[in-house]
Amino acid sequence: MADSLPVLHHVLRVSPDIQTGELEVEDTLTIPASLRRDSRFVFTLNPAFQLNPDILFDTGKETGSYSIPLPAAQGEITLKYRGKLASTADCAWLVQNCLMLSQRGIYLDSSSQWYAQINNALHTFTLHLELPDGWVSLSQGEETPDGWHETHPQDAIYLLAGKFHVYKQPGKHAEARVYLQQADDALAQRYLQATQHYLDEYSNLLGVYPYTKFATVESFWETGWGMPSFTLLGSRVMRLPFILHSSFPHEILHNWWGNGVYVDASQGNWSEGLTAYLADQRIKQQSGEGAEYRRSTLQKYATFVGAHDDFPLQDFRSRHDEATQAIGYGKSLMLFHMLHQQLGDEKFYTGLRKFYQQNLFQPATFGKLLDALQADKAFRQHWLESTGAPQLAISKHSLQQAGSGYQLQLTLRQTQTGEAFPLNIPLRIKLSGQTEAQAETLHMAQTEQTFTLPLSAKPERLAVDPDFDLFRLPDAAELPASIGVLYGSEAKTYVLSRQTDEAMQVAWESWLDELKAHDKNLRVQYDDEPLPDTGTAILLGADNAALQGLLERAQEPFRLTDAAYTLNSVNYTCGLHTLALALRAGKQNMVLLDASSPDGLDRMLAKLPHYSKYSYLLFNSVSGENVAKGQWEITDSPLMVAF
Repeated sequence: MADSLPVLHHVLRVSPDIQTGELEVEDTLTIPASLRRDSRFVFTLNPAFQLNPDILFDTGKETGSYSIPLPAAQGEITLKYRGKLASTADCAWLVQNCLMLSQRGIYLDSSSQWYAQINNALHTFTLHLELPDGWVSLSQGEETPDGWHETHPQDAIYLLAGKFHVYKQPGKHAEARVYLQQADDALAQRYLQATQHYLDEYSNLLGVYPYTKFATVESFWETGWGMPSFTLLGSRVMRLPFILHSSFPHEILHNWWGNGVYVDASQGNWSEGLTAYLADQRIKQQSGEGAEYRRSTLQKYATFVGAHDDFPLQDFRSRHDEATQAIGYGKSLMLFHMLHQQLGDEKFYTGLRKFYQQNLFQPATFGKLLDALQADKAFRQHWLESTGAPQLAISKHSLQQAGSGYQLQLTLRQTQTGEAFPLNIPLRIKLSGQTEAQAETLHMAQTEQTFTLPLSAKPERLAVDPDFDLFRLPDAAELPASIGVLYGSEAKTYVLSRQTDEAMQVAWESWLDELKAHDKNLRVQYDDEPLPDTGTAILLGADNAALQGLLERAQEPFRLTDAAYTLNSVNYTCGLHTLALALRAGKQNMVLLDASSPDGLDRMLAKLPHYSKYSYLLFNSVSGENVAKGQWEITDSPLMVAF
């Protein structure tokens, strides 16, 4: 078992006032000796609370830090406190701590500091609640007549309540629950069934689900995050059909990684990457889209992580922008994929099950996880402790007959600056007369290395890492142009059209003013000026003169007339649709944005960040609904050789 942290036990009696936003709490604490310092108990509470005056304490009330005398013979203490908590109206959950205590509902977590907290300690609790008539509650553990009881050590205590419609379904591993703000039997049944499916799947894969229930809760905000034994999903998000098999299983799996085995982030947050790998990537792999998913992952890293944005994976704590997500989720999941490829299914999953069993309900470091997966010192140094990524190129190749077969010599080079990364490079060789490609793994430890391969028949073509199994910087020719360059780290030039009507001119300039507030180096020019040779050019409006010749050079199945966009031989009327189109002219990235009304532009701009991997997007101008999306086909890769 893991080295156990001390456990603080709470008996909480909680009385919320949803009219005023006040919370009254009585907390009887059982405090182990290891949590006392010099016969004192030191803890923190939200500074908004007024602690009962009959307890002697030293305090910096502005910070909510308290120190209470606690003799060795005294094992319990009761705190009583009351205070008004300000609810978060619109939760920007990536960069903001959010709470709710109002007539809309209640949501309190560790960042609300609504219970006594202490560093390097876990919590068990019994929670008694006084709620308004018709309200139901949710927390960890087992439900009791007036609250909840949790005996497993937790790294945080959650409280959620509101006027929910509750649906329940017993299952093999746990009870599935759904909490909806409005009754919707069909929606609830879909989530109950999906919950049981993924609880069964991940229990069989990794070890038994650690809680007695899993609840899906319709959130008070348009958010999506996972807590121990439940998840919050925004009202709109949870009704999207693809969420059931994308974001939803990701949040369920967090009950193994992050809410089962807790994250000791001293060596980096390993939970997000491992969860993304075993949920998101694995689902795509099972449907035959694993290579495309990994390619998109590498493309996000290449797009969003410039030299000044890069940092070692061991420094990742949580995501707050595209760069931190590309490293903390993307680079991390590729690390686990490379280990999986290296170990094989049996050793990889045996290592994960052992790690889960030994560290359940305790914090664990990235290093401890890599120990379980047998990662050596060199692997950790290059993928956990260092920045950057390898970049591969074929330097030369030659083919000779050798007896009844052939001998292939292949020289690979790592073209990134700095030292070489140790790589196990997948190679696929299609041989004449054989349907299945010959698979090889090349062990590369130098900047340039030559490999000699005996072949039983004449090769027709070879491909280096064709399924994007390595974490690396892909060549631009391996990637379809993507809308994501709008949000990347590369310098951008926005190109206005001289021909645009007045209303759209104002709309474009208003958007650019918003962008300038966040990017002082943003460059704007008109379409009668020469385009820059480097960076990304964003052309605003389909009447942009800079488009002249660009579509022909890009050689993609898109054509433009005054009346319609023609995409893959399908016509879309210009005025009824808005367009976002990513192209590549030589090595330069281009994006064309077109809208015929300011409202249509606003609707498209709000949607674009959620579609960043795509090469082309068309939206309904009035509703904002996406009507077409896709990626350009890649037909030529510099890591492929045709013989």
